Amino acid sequence: MTFAAEVKKECSRLDTKDTCCTNAELAAFVRLNGVLELGGRGKLGLSMKTENPATARRIYKLFKDTTDLTVNVYVKRKAKLNKNFSYMISIRSSLATKNFLMTLGMMDQSHSIIPGIANKFIKKRCCRRSYLRGSFLASGAVSDPKKGDYHCEILTHDEIHKDKLVSLSKKEGLIWHEFKKKNHTVLYIKDSEQITSFLAMIGAINASLAYENARVYRGMRNKINRIVNSETANLNKTMQASWRQSQKIEKIDSAIGLESLPAGLQEIARLRLENPEYSLSELAESLSSPMSKSAVNYRLKKIEKMADELEGS
Repeated sequence: MTFAAEVKKECSRLDTKDTCCTNAELAAFVRLNGVLELGGRGKLGLSMKTENPATARRIYKLFKDTTDLTVNVYVKRKAKLNKNFSYMISIRSSLATKNFLMTLGMMDQSHSIIPGIANKFIKKRCCRRSYLRGSFLASGAVSDPKKGDYHCEILTHDEIHKDKLVSLSKKEGLIWHEFKKKNHTVLYIKDSEQITSFLAMIGAINASLAYENARVYRGMRNKINRIVNSETANLNKTMQASWRQSQKIEKIDSAIGLESLPAGLQEIARLRLENPEYSLSELAESLSSPMSKSAVNYRLKKIEKMADELEGS
């Protein structure tokens, strides 16, 4: 089971006690996933599809708990690709379907479809979060935080609804980005903290904690990698400088002998030859009279300059 499927499964286990929140969740699911079916004598049917069995069970239960509509679930096995099952929640054609859609704020008295999101679902915090949960169950996806980039998205096919959903989300502190995908708009979040907050909002607490743990782990791992890379780079730099300095010192030794150097330079030169792995700080601490790192660097530069002069003479 994918991580997104696990999230939907967790959301599907939640108890929704308030009718307003149940209606908000159903409104989102129907808006993003529902297909109206015209029947005779002004009757309307409604169908919704999902590949997640837990989602199908939840939507079926919410309909049964809050309406008197005749609801059925049909299971179909796909003929191609991975041959997964798909589930269709079907509302039998009736006049009562119109009244239900009016309750969800999706249809007016003249039975015309109302775009966007009913204001009653935007005003209350509990309804906003229920609407976000229904949206995710209908057309949402989220990446596994342990694999690749962080990503959460909701697919919507209506510009007015998209703008309303973005506005609703802002009230909860969520900022969606968007891009076009054929005839749809994809709202997405890449920020791991925002995704963690979103998962908690829709009731997927375990998934939210998993995202937070993965974020902290990856953050620590990246920090450790940066430290290791930095230390490796510094070590390489130290070894290159040590090799260069040792070469210069050996040239002086073969040309005029290290005994010809002043006592201070002579000690530094011998110490470098004996300890090629030492950093400037370690060389400074190992002198008979410890000095600063900059003083050691100055003396080594002076030795290198003397070696260059000997080469040029």
